Amino acid sequence: MFDACALLNNIAVQSTSGRGFTPEEIAERALDKIIYVGENVDPVIRDQALAYRERLRNILVHYMQEAVKSDRTTLANKFKQAGHPELLQLLK
Repeated sequence: MFDACALLNNIAVQSTSGRGFTPEEIAERALDKIIYVGENVDPVIRDQALAYRERLRNILVHYMQEAVKSDRTTLANKFKQAGHPELLQLLK
């Protein structure tokens, strides 16, 4: 998933090499902050919480992917307006 990950005093440090984080990776990071499912929870509640977490993960990933597409559209338009249509290939 990540090229490097460390836990220091309950602070997670994550990094990548040569790229940014994917929507899926960012969604996992966000979910760790949004919902926590304890180990000693009743199994029925635990299953419900995990199902909710997965559903929320899918929603987060979907909308982050939409944000990436929208930002790329904005960049493409700015490249064209600046007279650099050749840079559009870099966005693919």
